[in-house]
Order: sequence, then C-alpha cells, then structure tokens
Amino acid sequence: MIEINLLPVRAARKRESLRFQLTVFSLILAFVFIIVAYLGWSAGKRERRIDTQLNLVQEDLNRLNKEVGEIDELKQRKAKLEQKLTVIKELDKGRLRAAYILGELSQRTPEKVWIESLDKSGKDLKIAGVALDNETIANFMDVLGRSKYFAGVELEVTEQIDRGGLKLMRFSLRCSTVL
Repeated sequence: MIEINLLPVRAARKRESLRFQLTVFSLILAFVFIIVAYLGWSAGKRERRIDTQLNLVQEDLNRLNKEVGEIDELKQRKAKLEQKLTVIKELDKGRLRAAYILGELSQRTPEKVWIESLDKSGKDLKIAGVALDNETIANFMDVLGRSKYFAGVELEVTEQIDRGGLKLMRFSLRCSTVL
C-alpha cells in the first residue's frame, strides 16, 4: 500500500521544530534545576561547616573564659598572699624594733631607776617608773635623749611616794622612738 502524506511539509517541519524547542527547553529547565539543587546543597554544606566551626570557636571561648576566671582568682589569691607577706615583714620589723628599743632602754637605765611600765603606741613611748630622787630622773632623761633610738624625751609627772620606809619619786616620761 502506498501512503500519501497529506500534511504539508511545512507543518511537519514546524512540529519537528516545536518538538526540538520543547526538548531543548526541557533540557535547559532540567539543567537549571540541577544547578539550583547543587547550589542549595553546596550552601547547606557550607552552612553546616560554618556552624561546626562556630561551635568549636564557642567551645574554645568558653574554655578560655574559664581559664581567665581561674587566672583572675589566682591573681586575687596572689595579691592576698603578697599583702600577708607585707604584714608579716612589718611585724617582723616591729619585733626587731621592740628588741632594739628594750635593749637600749635596759642599757641606758641607771641603777637607781626602776621601770614599772612601758606603753608603746605607734612611735610614742610612755615610760613609768620609780627613782631615788629627781636628779636620777633628770640623768635618766638626759641619757635617753642622747640615745639614737629615742627623741623628744619629756617629763610628764613626778610625785613623791613612800615605799618600805624610803621616800622615792614616781615619774612618767613621754618620748618618741626613732625606729
């Protein structure tokens, strides 16, 4: 049997051209969809990587903040220890000062003077005692005034007392220590 094509050749070419255009359009559309999907997947992957890095940085920051807190605590403890050491050194110096002052006082005290009390407040020293007479008290004041450890020796009070049948002089001196 013989077939006769009744359709014009132009219409067949038009259809063939339309089918080719639809195929190309479909392929371009599929290619664009694949590119968009790849870009979305790539952006998601990059976002997950950045989130992972952000978490690592946050963990490092937390760890470093903890270490900074520990360092601050150690600095505070160090400052407290240094303050305690300073106090200990001052007390040690004060202990030696007291020994020097008492040693000097014992060397400078005449035989006829008896010291009954010492009251030290800062650099001020108050000496109370008993002496045989006023001249002995004056000599004692003069000897203390020439010492390198005492300055500004002043007589506050003297009064006569009776002790064991002897007339003695009770006195009170005030001076400052050089140490």
